[in-house]
Amino acid sequence: MNSHVIGIDIGGTKLATVVADKDGNILQKVRKLTESEKGPRHAVELILSMVDEVLDLAGLQREEISGIGVSCGGPLDTKTGIIYSPPNLPGWDALPLKEMIESEFHIPTVIENDANASALAEARFGGGRGYDYVLYMTMSTGIGGGIVANGEIYHGANDSAGEVGHQILLPDGPLCGCGQYGCLEALCSGPAIARRAQEAIVDQPHTKILALADGQIDRVRSEHVLQAAREGDALAIALVKKTAYYMGWGIANLVNILNPQIVLLGTIAVAAGDLLMNPIRRTVTEMAMQRPLESVKIMPAELGNSIGDLAAISLVIDN
Repeated sequence: MNSHVIGIDIGGTKLATVVADKDGNILQKVRKLTESEKGPRHAVELILSMVDEVLDLAGLQREEISGIGVSCGGPLDTKTGIIYSPPNLPGWDALPLKEMIESEFHIPTVIENDANASALAEARFGGGRGYDYVLYMTMSTGIGGGIVANGEIYHGANDSAGEVGHQILLPDGPLCGCGQYGCLEALCSGPAIARRAQEAIVDQPHTKILALADGQIDRVRSEHVLQAAREGDALAIALVKKTAYYMGWGIANLVNILNPQIVLLGTIAVAAGDLLMNPIRRTVTEMAMQRPLESVKIMPAELGNSIGDLAAISLVIDN
């Protein structure tokens, strides 16, 4: 019986391939560098070899695999399985990844945006279990997200749904990587928090944030801000409160529009815990409409470092 699945997680720096049973238990895993500078063909050849390698480690044959799930940064087309120039994968322009994998293994393959796949993983294996309407938001280098309704990813008309980080809050705000100004991502991502801290330190140099960055402003990162806030630093606390305010504002918009049962926040929000989560919740309570607010919980995501592996296999685990 083909009762196992393969999951492939593609990143700009690393590739991971796992094999799991029908219940989502990961049996073996192989990780390698993407070596993106060598081009997409090299990476695809590496991925194909990693699938056979992980099968050998698990003592399985290709015939025992029912599906292959691939989690990759977009933009991409989930129907055709074509990857279109992800920012962290130079040269991946109109790469027919689904066709390339299926022609080698003759196994049904699903290609999905990594944020959407992560949302599905949280819905099936993490904090979203038991909920029909789940919104997942990652809070790291960018602000990404995914929407899961009745166990399925909501893609929108052309796979563009879930761009939660690019709602505009401040039209005169900082420039975002998307080209617009004042997006949630430009205000609350890790680099955005670091940028605001660096700007503030110029006028307030006597802060633990700077000490944690070895006295060098250009080395200040979001984790330094969070640590200084935990230690009671006034500037850091103010920066965290401002971040929570913007993040809560963005989530309140999404609660009003999507009416989810649970909003799961990953990465920085998980690391910060109540330091960030509590003020976010307060802002959402103040800004969201009463009716959708009654049905929603705002919680940290649960899957942590395993989310990439579970994201990939969750795409095919039910099939």
